[in-house]
Amino acid sequence: MSGMWLVRHGCLPPNPERRMVGARDIPLSDAGRAQIRAMARQFVPELGQGVGAVICSDLDRCRETATLLLESLPATSKQGRPTLHVEPGLREICLGRWQGMTKAEIESAWPGAYAARGQDMAHYCPPEGESFMQAQRRALAALARWRRAYPCATLLVVSHAGIIGTLLAHYLALPLRHVLQIPQYYGCRAFVPEW
Repeated sequence: MSGMWLVRHGCLPPNPERRMVGARDIPLSDAGRAQIRAMARQFVPELGQGVGAVICSDLDRCRETATLLLESLPATSKQGRPTLHVEPGLREICLGRWQGMTKAEIESAWPGAYAARGQDMAHYCPPEGESFMQAQRRALAALARWRRAYPCATLLVVSHAGIIGTLLAHYLALPLRHVLQIPQYYGCRAFVPEW
């Protein structure tokens, strides 16, 4: 059966100030690596040998998550392990000038902007950033390219909460304004059949 597994990367180092992450290139923490290895022990037998390719965001946390998962996949006698492809179109939503800032810092620099984003989550674009709608279009275009390259294969896609949320909203026909209400934990996975 063809389809697509969506996997969120493992956990990041602690962020006690709750700074906006977005597309900043933050690596996995040691706990994140252990989390993905543990997930792989359970998940890989479920995958079997049906993965045609592994596609991941170009940010280090996804590349490392994908590599750890790929190392756990069994090699078939003829083809070896699936190929890992790095896809910038699956990079986390760009929060522009908000990246690395706290909610209080954003509110100080752009009064009312954080609340305005909450009122129009699908279309609001932070300064020099992108909206969830823009990020969704980018991710869907990237996946369409990979589906053409692997028309009958099951793909293992490793990305971020924002991007996976936009994809799940699309495939489940949910309003994009609720994107942040779709629960996603570090190292979670979801299967989208016949996309």
